[in-house]
Amino acid sequence: MPADLLAKLIHNKFVISLLTVAAILVVRYILTTLFRKSSWPRQDIRRRIHTVHNIGNLAIVFALFGIWLPELRNFALSIAAFSVAIVVALRDAVQCLVGGIYQASMRSFTIGDWVKIGDQFGEVIDNNWLSTTLLEIDPHGLGNGYTGTTLYVPNSVFFSQPVKNLNFMRRYIEHTFVIVRENKGQNPFAIKKFITDCVLQYCESFKDVAERYCKLIENRMGVELASVEPKIQFSTSELGHDVLTITLFCPRESATEIEQKVTEDFYHFWYGNAGSKADPGHPAVPQLN
Repeated sequence: MPADLLAKLIHNKFVISLLTVAAILVVRYILTTLFRKSSWPRQDIRRRIHTVHNIGNLAIVFALFGIWLPELRNFALSIAAFSVAIVVALRDAVQCLVGGIYQASMRSFTIGDWVKIGDQFGEVIDNNWLSTTLLEIDPHGLGNGYTGTTLYVPNSVFFSQPVKNLNFMRRYIEHTFVIVRENKGQNPFAIKKFITDCVLQYCESFKDVAERYCKLIENRMGVELASVEPKIQFSTSELGHDVLTITLFCPRESATEIEQKVTEDFYHFWYGNAGSKADPGHPAVPQLN
């Protein structure tokens, strides 16, 4: 029985560790005592005692590391496997968390801003560390029409999708639309003055406000925007049709209405006065020869 107990103690790593540490400390104590009783200069004695202590401490560390190396290896493998499992399981959450920190540091938008994240367009109504909530706006961005759909965008998309802050263009936008008409042997520039007068009339009511808002955007963003004056351009399509392109800086909610009015005037010009407006001050539709 005592032999079995002795064998177990010999193979017990805790006992081996204690004996090893004790042996190193005893050796260190003996050497230190011998150095102190020596006739060397005091400075040399201190230096040698310091060296013995350092070597003794290093020997303890290496001895314990050698004794417990197998257990440490298994523990390290277990920790590594556990860490990999945690990272794989929480990879998406970690990406969202890092994306939230990235967005917060960039300050690309705040609650209430209109943003476009990838192909998603909406108003930010909530933003936390993991996701951003958008109240979707109509895909064309015209008017204030909310679709009633709530979008939950994971913050990880900030690393892969562009983020556009459209808050400055929330009230006024640069709206561009085209009108295509088959050429029937007539000069398309004959309509330019008439359409220009129509567009200027529709923009007259908000022209001053549009100019001030454009200046505000320029001051905030530090860039020079194009003029608020409407732009009218003519071109041709691949099929040889006449293409009229109109660009105007107007209130967002009025963009569709103005587009419809200008389109109506365009067809009144080419196809007669039937049903044309009789509003005071509206440019008269000229008669074509």
